[in-house]
Amino acid sequence: MNIKNITKFITIALCAVMINTSYINNVYADDHTPKRKLINELKEEITDLGGDPVKRKGLFSSLQKWIDQLEAQLEKLKKIEVLKTELKKELEALGEKIESDENKELEADEQIIALRKQIDDAKAKKKAAEDKKKRDAKIAVAVEMLKDELAALGEDPVIDTSDIDSDEQIKALKKQIKDIKEKRKAEKAEADKKAKEEAKAEERKQTRLDAIETVRKEILFLGETPMAEYEFTSEDKFIAALREQLEEIKKLKEEEEFKINAEIPEWYQTMPQSSETIMFARGSAISADLDNSEQRAVENALIKLSTQMKNRISSKTNLVIKEAGVDADLTLKTEMQRISNIVVKNATIRGYKIFKTKMAALANGKYRTFVVIEFPVSLAYKNFIADLDSSVTVKAEINKLKDTDAFKELEQYVAEFSGA
Repeated sequence: MNIKNITKFITIALCAVMINTSYINNVYADDHTPKRKLINELKEEITDLGGDPVKRKGLFSSLQKWIDQLEAQLEKLKKIEVLKTELKKELEALGEKIESDENKELEADEQIIALRKQIDDAKAKKKAAEDKKKRDAKIAVAVEMLKDELAALGEDPVIDTSDIDSDEQIKALKKQIKDIKEKRKAEKAEADKKAKEEAKAEERKQTRLDAIETVRKEILFLGETPMAEYEFTSEDKFIAALREQLEEIKKLKEEEEFKINAEIPEWYQTMPQSSETIMFARGSAISADLDNSEQRAVENALIKLSTQMKNRISSKTNLVIKEAGVDADLTLKTEMQRISNIVVKNATIRGYKIFKTKMAALANGKYRTFVVIEFPVSLAYKNFIADLDSSVTVKAEINKLKDTDAFKELEQYVAEFSGA
């Protein structure tokens, strides 16, 4: 090696020593600068938050770059701490205790995962508790409803609701209700059976009473007096006696009727036929009183006369209305019907005469009267025409009525009756 090269090597070595000495001096001086103080503060905060401060990358690495790394690490740890605090609060709100941190060296993200899992478990536990509470509430409601149904049936629950599970209560209550219902059903069936038997007995009793009343009425209708019920020990015996009495009375009546028929006058059986100008009717009656017998016979004859008269005048009235063409006039038709009813009623009160009569004494001491009455129909026609003339309702149509052949025929009968 020549002198020139040796000199060059020595110069380079001296420069390197000088540069290194200068750097060391600078580094030593930095330990007392604000940056070193800031680095120490950052490292202390990171350690307090459970972190491990990042290392400086190398001796020649910039302090500022190291500070930036520490600040980033601290910021991340602070965010993790805030999130941990929120998760812990949520756990506390759920009524759960915070799990102890057994491993102080856990990374922040692993702690969050653990906390989240604890929260999920707590939520599931709380939901299960709420579901159970709701189910228990529904069971309690069902229990109360079943108890109410038992109370409505007049029964008390046979279980102690404070000592058994709600599900078992419901089963027990339902069984009790089922048993009660079956019991009530059996009782109702028995009651219905008894009621039907009583109804049949009442029906039989009512049938006997109806039979008694029917026989009594028949006996009274035949003019006799039914025997008294107190003479018999039972209704059946009384009914039998009444029926026997009725048969005896009917037999006597048949004998009397036969005898009476043999005494019925020929003129009564062959009563004269009615005509357009005169009408006949007959009647008979039996009574213990002679005069009453006659009066009732006449009344019976008048009833028959009234029926014949009503039919006759109604027929004539309808014919007059039809020929006059006033069928649609309901007011006129009603008025003419009213007048005809008055004429028929008056005919049964006055104007009739006794055509023939006969009284006969019966074997039982009573009397029977036969009577035939006669009534001049033309007199009824006369009264009918007179009432039509005086009616205000008929006045408007009287000329139409009088212009019919049927009305003129009535006037002809009246004229013959009056001798005109």
